[in-house]
Amino acid sequence: MKTILNFVLVLLLFGVIGCGKKNINQTAGDKTTDTKGVTEKVETVEFKCAGMHCSGCEETITTEVKKVDGIKDIKADSQSKIVTVSYDANKTNKESISKTINAAGYDTELSKSDNKHDCETDMKKEEKKN
Repeated sequence: MKTILNFVLVLLLFGVIGCGKKNINQTAGDKTTDTKGVTEKVETVEFKCAGMHCSGCEETITTEVKKVDGIKDIKADSQSKIVTVSYDANKTNKESISKTINAAGYDTELSKSDNKHDCETDMKKEEKKN
């Protein structure tokens, strides 16, 4: 009986310790460690994009922002006119992301686009192609 109890205690001890293995990609607040041991500083920012009107706008913004190094996740919502971006702050920043959205033709509260997107013009171009 004593042997069985000792065996169970040893199993519990290994379960708690985890056999000394460290979990890769541990999340500590807004920091994660990748497989190379590099700590990422993941931040999230929201941009107001009043010129975003439709799913085509959402797709355009999403496609362009995903090209930026360090982007973890992006959600563009034309209903709320908000773009939410999670990114590695060691690789990019909210100003760079804002300028990328501007380059796609949309304003943000941080900066304005020099090349404004116009849904109606784009839709007419698409209709002529088809």
